[in-house]
Amino acid sequence: MKEQIKNLAVLFGGRSVEHEISVITALQLINVLDVERYRPIPVYIAQSGRWYTGEALLNKEFYKKLPASLSQVQEVTLLPVPRIGGLTVLQPKKHGEVIPVDIYFLAFHGTYGEDGCIQGLMEMADVAYTGCGVLSAALGMNKYQCKTHLAAHGIPVLPATVVHRDEARKSLTLVRDRILSTPGLEQFPLFIKPCNLGSSIGISVASDIAGLNAALVNTFRYDSQAIVEPCVKDILEINVAVLEDDEPVASVVEMPVSTSGVLTYEDKYLRGEGNKQAGESQGMASLTRVIDPKDLNVELKQAAIEYAVKAFKVLGCSGVARIDFIIDSTTAQIYLNEINTLPGSLSFYLWVKSEPPLLYTELLNRIIERAEMRQRTKVALRRNEGLRALFK
Repeated sequence: MKEQIKNLAVLFGGRSVEHEISVITALQLINVLDVERYRPIPVYIAQSGRWYTGEALLNKEFYKKLPASLSQVQEVTLLPVPRIGGLTVLQPKKHGEVIPVDIYFLAFHGTYGEDGCIQGLMEMADVAYTGCGVLSAALGMNKYQCKTHLAAHGIPVLPATVVHRDEARKSLTLVRDRILSTPGLEQFPLFIKPCNLGSSIGISVASDIAGLNAALVNTFRYDSQAIVEPCVKDILEINVAVLEDDEPVASVVEMPVSTSGVLTYEDKYLRGEGNKQAGESQGMASLTRVIDPKDLNVELKQAAIEYAVKAFKVLGCSGVARIDFIIDSTTAQIYLNEINTLPGSLSFYLWVKSEPPLLYTELLNRIIERAEMRQRTKVALRRNEGLRALFK
């Protein structure tokens, strides 16, 4: 008997500075989706926070003509009410109609989509959705809290401190003194970045006090919290993706290639095959990288893989994540830098080069299957809990 095709709502966009990257990830995955198993329903969340669906969202030209192109699609929403399941139409002529959805595929990056917010809505609506749950998404997004949690479980991280915008407003001098008295941060250069953003947005390197002041001001344009770390001078960066399974599976190791020593937004998204003049990009697939670098110490590769899987477990991650490491070439010490619980392009470029290789379509199938399994487990647990309560 032929398997029934399921409606898969792919959610993307959102109220994040990583909005455009999310659009790229969503269009990529829809393009390779197993259409014999899933019927894609694109759901675009505009930067205003309003939700839209329609076939026009599948065309890249749609996003170049915003906001005028929104007239081509219909407005919808997901109500935080169990047993509705689908998307509720908000258009006047069809108001209240429900578009059936079996699974929600989250393809967001950054705030409101990768930080536990949208995951909380999914939980309230009691629907199957891909990727991390509320807690693991929130921990993964906040770089300082994530570091603290991982360090408590024996995973090596660089020393760091966090600065709040209000604290800096009251006294930048006191903030500077506190930063420079933190163990491991006593000397310049220092690395400053938003605590709750990715894609190398808002990052700065400070070489002196004036540079530190400027870096904090720059970071507070993007986030209310800044994380300050030592700047490793002789640095290597390597990444590993981890996929949820009964026992999480690690991908091949990659070594990204930067143009300036620190990976920038341009390195990640505006190099490679994308057309810069047209504003196009292949997402993280655009990044110049060395897959399974042969000149990298085998022990360091293995350490990265083991720490990546351990971090995935410690944070309680689901779906696919990419864990980024830095290596101090002088000391050969490896540090977990950050975890991306919804990585750009879902890190498909690492899985196709892994052994055995995992093609993008099959990667999506596995992510979706695990989402359905988690939802079935949650439903069964609630049913059992209700029975226990009844017979107390």
